[in-house]
Amino acid sequence: MARKKSLFNSDDSGWKKRPASGGGDDLDITPMIDVTFLLLIFFMVTSTMQATQDSDVPIARHGVGVDTRSSTIVLVHNDGNGLNGQSVVEIKESGGSTEVTLDELTARVRERVQGGVMDVIIKADRNVPHGFVQEVTRAVTDVDGVKFYIGIEEKKDR
Repeated sequence: MARKKSLFNSDDSGWKKRPASGGGDDLDITPMIDVTFLLLIFFMVTSTMQATQDSDVPIARHGVGVDTRSSTIVLVHNDGNGLNGQSVVEIKESGGSTEVTLDELTARVRERVQGGVMDVIIKADRNVPHGFVQEVTRAVTDVDGVKFYIGIEEKKDR
C-alpha cells in the first residue's frame, strides 16, 4: 500500500512532524530596558534645575542690598489675567505668602514693626499699574517708624 501525503510536513521515513506549539519565539526585552534606563539617567544628570523667580522686577542700577531675613516682604502682582487683571497684594512670611487687602497689610506691618522689624521690601511685577504700587506704598508708610525699599533684581556682571 502506498502512503498518502499529509498536510503536515513529513520526513523521508514518513513520520509526521509536529507543528510548533505556542505560536512564536520569546522576545528578550532586557537590552531595551537597559537602554531606556541609561537614557533616563543621562537626561536626569545633564538637565539643570532652575528655581522659579518670585516676581519680575526691574534690574538694579545703583544702591546696595537690604537683608531680606530681617525685613517684611510685600509682593504685588496681577492675578494672571494680563494687564486687565486684578492686582493682588501678598505678604511673605516664614510659612509662605498670604494674600491681604491694603488695610490688612497696614495692620500686619504695624505688628511687625512692634516686633522690631522696621524694614519693608515691596516687590512689584513690571505689569502692575504704577498707581496701585503707590497705594501699596502709602499703606506701608502709614505705619510710623517703617523704612520701605523697592525690590529690584540685582545687576548681573558681564
